[in-house]
Amino acid sequence: MNNFKIRLADKIIEISAIHKYIADYCKEYISTGISDFSVQVTQSDINFEREKSKQEDIKENIPVRHFSDDYLETLAVYRKIADEMLGYNTILFHGSVVSVDNIGYLFTAKSGTGKSTHTKLWRKLFKERAIMVNDDKPLLRVTENGVTAYGTP
Repeated sequence: MNNFKIRLADKIIEISAIHKYIADYCKEYISTGISDFSVQVTQSDINFEREKSKQEDIKENIPVRHFSDDYLETLAVYRKIADEMLGYNTILFHGSVVSVDNIGYLFTAKSGTGKSTHTKLWRKLFKERAIMVNDDKPLLRVTENGVTAYGTP
């Protein structure tokens, strides 16, 4: 097992992974300290992601893609983290978030629609005033003061 901790949305998460790839993938989020929660991935979690991906490809009427166990483990880790984060009023969202003057803007749509292109245009237009928060799967924490977007690997 590969054990390490990451910080996402102000929570420290201990991860027990099968493959080393996920630790490399999360290297910019590596942290220490007391864990708020932990996730452990098994081969059956990876197999679940493989089957889910296959069913989505069939539904979208595209050729079935064959992903490596390393990549599928990243999906399994994200799924487990997303499930746990619900208890902290935080959800994993599919979208691209850019912040301009400390206000976040979330663009969401089906894959391939142009979310990343759109936020790239905002960054070009607003220059240093625009900061990319996350380009694919941000975490969104909902509180009485509003919604805060956080980056993820």
